[in-house]
Amino acid sequence: MAQFRVEFVLDQMSGKYLAELYNPENHEELIVRTEALYPSQAAAVLGLVQLFKDAILQFPRPGQPPARVVGRKPKRRGPAKAKKAKKKAAKRRKHN
Repeated sequence: MAQFRVEFVLDQMSGKYLAELYNPENHEELIVRTEALYPSQAAAVLGLVQLFKDAILQFPRPGQPPARVVGRKPKRRGPAKAKKAKKKAAKRRKHN
């Protein structure tokens, strides 16, 4: 099981805390750093816990395929539907 090393650091400029998350396989490699958002170290801990909870809630249930969100293309109308929509719009303009 992967164990992340997390450090909460006080940003001297803002007086707020940030969280640093390190690679579980290489504890010296920084993976991600949050912005200095948290007024206290306890708030930073709770913020990071909430971040993990939100990520876990987006996981698919066992046996379900993952939802594809990234790279989703908008639906395009075929030439017949586009022509029909233009005709309908022209009719609306004529009656208004």
